[in-house]
Amino acid sequence: MSLKDSWQQQRQQRQQEVAQRQQTVADVLTATRQERYLKAAQLRDELSLFRTTLANESITYRTELQQFCQRLHLETQAFLIAAGDRRHQQAAQLNQTLDTFVQMLRQQTTTFLATAQAERTEAADRLEQELVAFVDALRSDVQSYLIELEAVRHQRAVQLDQALRHSRAKREAETQALFQRLAVFRAELQRFSQDLRHTVWGREAVSAEAPVVRPQPYKHTTKPVGRVSVQPNGSVAATTTVGAFQNGNTVAVAPPAKAAKALQPEVIAHEKEVYAHIHTVQGARLTEIEAALGINRFQAVDALRSLIKKGLITQRDRIYLAQTQLAHT
Repeated sequence: MSLKDSWQQQRQQRQQEVAQRQQTVADVLTATRQERYLKAAQLRDELSLFRTTLANESITYRTELQQFCQRLHLETQAFLIAAGDRRHQQAAQLNQTLDTFVQMLRQQTTTFLATAQAERTEAADRLEQELVAFVDALRSDVQSYLIELEAVRHQRAVQLDQALRHSRAKREAETQALFQRLAVFRAELQRFSQDLRHTVWGREAVSAEAPVVRPQPYKHTTKPVGRVSVQPNGSVAATTTVGAFQNGNTVAVAPPAKAAKALQPEVIAHEKEVYAHIHTVQGARLTEIEAALGINRFQAVDALRSLIKKGLITQRDRIYLAQTQLAHT
């Protein structure tokens, strides 16, 4: 057999198989379509029966629900009526109980207030007695402390007065010694000036008028506050207090009484006024003294310093007191 015949024969076989398969598929599709139609019809019948049954059951349920709602409404009304009656009864009982409690509370409050008032009165009396006793004891203690303080103050004033007297006596002794040394210094200075005049001008010029000689002090930590001049007659005149030197020691040269009085005429007058004011007001500050006497700060300070040096007044806590007032305090 030739190849072409063989191919044609196989082609025919394949065509026959395809035709058979198409026929088989068509039969299967037809059977399946018929079976689906049958199932759809059966499902339609079952759905229609279910709808009918569901409608009947819905009607039955609606009827039962309406009947239940009516019964529930009736029961609710009956319950509300019964609950209202019970509530009114309970409210009446509660009002009675509350009235009884309020009356009992008022009685207890009245009793408690009366008891508290009595206790407060007793406590006030007791506290008043204790306060009186405490005030008496405090007054006694203060009086004792004031007596002790007065004694201590008097003792301190006596001690201070004694110390001031001792210091004043010591200062007077030192001043006297200084004036004695000053006299020696004046004598030596007078002899020195005469020798110097004799050396410079000769014997003929001794009686003539000599120029003023101002000796310069040696350098020392004490700074001179004045000057000493030699007069033509050979005497020494001090215009103010100076610091001189004799044998290596410092000597204070005081001005003469007339010169001091001529230089400070207002200070002495203000000293009396300041002392009188301090003695009258029993102690005063610097500003009070200036305002009361109408003087300036320098005049007041000079007067106070002079009075302190004389021992007539003293200073305590920026207050100037007279010595008599200090002794009394």
